[in-house]
Amino acid sequence: MASQPLKGQGELKHSHQYSFLNKQESYFIDTTLNDMRWYHQLNAAQKDSYGRLVLTNLGSARNNLLIPTVGDFWTYQGFGAFDDYFSSPNTIPYYQVRSPLTDACHHNGYDRGQTFSILHTQNINKRWNAYIKYRRLNSLGFYANNQNKQSSFTFSTSYLTKNKVYSVRASFASEKMELQEFGGIAGDSVFTDNLQSSRVVINPRLTADNRILYNRDFFVDHKIDLLQLFSKKPKKAPLDTTQVDSLGLDSITPIDTLALISDKPEVETKRRGAIYLGHTFRYNRRAQVYEGNSSSYYANYFFNTGSYSDSLAYVGVENTLYLESTIGDTSQFELKAGVKSLYTESGNAYFNLSANNLGLIGKIRGNYRDKFELQGSVDFILSGPLAGNFALAGELETMIYGKLRAFGSYRLQNKTPDFLGLYYYSNNFIWNNNFSPELSNTITAGLKWQKNNYLQFKTWTNQNMLYYDSESRAQSANLVAYSSLELRQDFEFWKFLHFDNRISYQLALDGEEYMPLPELVSRNAVYVDFKLFKGVLGCLLGTELNYYSEFNSPSYNPALGRFYIANEYPIGNFPVLDLFAQFKLSKAIIFLKIENSTAGLTPYNYFAAPHFPLNDRVLRFGVNWRFFN
Repeated sequence: MASQPLKGQGELKHSHQYSFLNKQESYFIDTTLNDMRWYHQLNAAQKDSYGRLVLTNLGSARNNLLIPTVGDFWTYQGFGAFDDYFSSPNTIPYYQVRSPLTDACHHNGYDRGQTFSILHTQNINKRWNAYIKYRRLNSLGFYANNQNKQSSFTFSTSYLTKNKVYSVRASFASEKMELQEFGGIAGDSVFTDNLQSSRVVINPRLTADNRILYNRDFFVDHKIDLLQLFSKKPKKAPLDTTQVDSLGLDSITPIDTLALISDKPEVETKRRGAIYLGHTFRYNRRAQVYEGNSSSYYANYFFNTGSYSDSLAYVGVENTLYLESTIGDTSQFELKAGVKSLYTESGNAYFNLSANNLGLIGKIRGNYRDKFELQGSVDFILSGPLAGNFALAGELETMIYGKLRAFGSYRLQNKTPDFLGLYYYSNNFIWNNNFSPELSNTITAGLKWQKNNYLQFKTWTNQNMLYYDSESRAQSANLVAYSSLELRQDFEFWKFLHFDNRISYQLALDGEEYMPLPELVSRNAVYVDFKLFKGVLGCLLGTELNYYSEFNSPSYNPALGRFYIANEYPIGNFPVLDLFAQFKLSKAIIFLKIENSTAGLTPYNYFAAPHFPLNDRVLRFGVNWRFFN
């Protein structure tokens, strides 16, 4: 998406708001119901899934349709097609609230089951907040051996001493996924010819295979103001935040039904002239287990008969010692520099690889007289097996005229591929690869106007890209290059009729055979919002159309949890039309949704990946309830 809005100055304006690591913006709880943002989070990942195709059931692998985004430079093992379902320190919020907040959300699964989440946050005092969230998924799909379970517990806390000398932020995540891997349907013609309306009796390609994924993540960032520590008279400074809505989109006229009047929570602020000595620590453990039982699906590899279990574990331990300062008056810039150590460990019962790495970090971000905002970062690993890996990033945003803004960004990264692609020993695959680091370039430029509208141009190249071929052996590719143009334009007529549009056009410049993507991805929605019974009941009714053009989609390998290039057959070039209704009564939001409402009226050619059909027409419902205690 386009870059963040320009930073503004002023005190906290809302009673319930939160922020994230490495972001200056403050997000508030928007209690209105007049757009589609909450609706787009009604999935197992609880985030907008534009450009993603879920393989049949909630919580299943996701097929990516868009140019990939760059992941965390200091993490060397991801979850592949399941990354969206897991947390990291950068995605866990830190709240500041005037009164306790509890938010519960429930929506049903497919054949049976549901997704449930509940969060609670409150300020223990003005300077100390605690946040906790639990999320649970248990959804049975329409096909045999297709039940998914997930449990996620996340916690965060932030504390600021009374004299504002010392501050600390910490987070913890414990997450687990259990998935039945049915491998897709055995005969595509049974689906495309609609020979069997009961999907559960269609033979799956895998009947008893399972996957388990684990994530444990502990993070703490604490620092002390050296100048304030030895100063006799503590300095005071205005708060420095930007207000954007609770879903990360800039709000021209924010509406908060619980506007803060007094008793403001105290939050950490950057004081001009301050020098902070800080330390961050992160412990991350990730593991995957695959329990196989098929005697024919992987016959081309090593496994032939009986049951087996494969696993892979990754541990990353990060320690950073840094200095941080904010300089300037009308123009303020935050500077940060430090040294970072990274210990990595990867292996299973057959091998174990561990190493220590040492690197440098640097960051700058600031606002020049409210004319433009600049952000930049550099990460470089000096020693260890990962020596020579580096990442450079820069972002710039400026006001042109009125609400029209221009933005641009550049990111250059040279990074060793995920450890799974380098070393792996299992019942089906064995490899020990010595790949060169992937060198990727991303250039983004565009314009933003009004509320959520933007036009963005992106060019992306990757040299030595890690991918998986038809034999599922990791290989190094040559240059892969794409350009894209994305437009988002939301229209509003007469303050109740909405026409939302998001369109992405992608052009393969080189190496399309290594990373096939559709040329066109679009999402269009028409809906109305109005109130009944003297404004007591808020209503939002409409329809949404999702489309992507035909392309040679990668196939999915359950034993790896990755997509691979097989060139089996193209998918796409079909519309998926959803109908929805949302109702807001007091603090509760109720929704009804008919997914793929045109199923049966159009040919049965809708697939999320080869052998993985999208679901037929299905009615889903749910409720979200907020309690401001």
